[in-house]
Amino acid sequence: MPPRKISKQETYKFQYSICTLTNNLDEYSEMIISFTEAGFGENDCEYLYSDNSVQNEFEAFTGINRFLREAKGEYVIICHQDVLIKLDQREKLEQQIDLVGKLDPKWGVLGNAGVNNLFNVSMKYTDGEMKSYHKGILPSRVYSLDENFLVLKASANLAVAGDLSGFHMYGTDICLVAECLGYSAFSIDFNIIHKGKGTVDESFYSLSDNLQRKYRKFFRPRYIRTTITRFYLSSNSFINALMNLGIMKSISRFYYKARFRIKGKI
Repeated sequence: MPPRKISKQETYKFQYSICTLTNNLDEYSEMIISFTEAGFGENDCEYLYSDNSVQNEFEAFTGINRFLREAKGEYVIICHQDVLIKLDQREKLEQQIDLVGKLDPKWGVLGNAGVNNLFNVSMKYTDGEMKSYHKGILPSRVYSLDENFLVLKASANLAVAGDLSGFHMYGTDICLVAECLGYSAFSIDFNIIHKGKGTVDESFYSLSDNLQRKYRKFFRPRYIRTTITRFYLSSNSFINALMNLGIMKSISRFYYKARFRIKGKI
């Protein structure tokens, strides 16, 4: 095959890829009906699902990464099977996408419930008993999103961690990944019905601990060496400046050389 020139303008087969991990196919069918009635028809939308009704073929992290590899839509919706789109319609979602695009063209992920610090919650949804919850300013930039309804921009090339597994915390993980890649996350004004109440059990706390350990290690202060240069990375600007002084680099180089020589590695 001859070389193919890429173009600046990206094209997509669908407008939306709607992806769901399901263990109840009847509930999933109800979800699909609500989406199609809300304007997400099959002409420009595709529906992808994992069938965990007999056994868990996919946990959330591997399943979501598989969805993201398979999806052909410009926007990838990842949602629970117990979500119903019966209040706000497709037009409202697209208004929110346009609004966030004006606030920050580099957005990567949207959701209906998020937090931007220890206290500021931004959310809008309705539970299975038709009780509505609306807190904070919407849309609002956040640093963590609930997993019940997520909208990912395909061009951001997002993924979730390959070294975590389970059915919790992937909303937080994908927001962290997005930020690392230079994209933002927003909680938006899109009211859906979420029938489930969520489960906080031992697996939730275990996965939370694993996620914390992962990112503590990833964001740890350390020297980075390339084939040409070396530099120190730290979130503390003073320490960063100090450790990148020539004399500190020389001290660290002599230290690591001596350490590796003692271990017999050089």
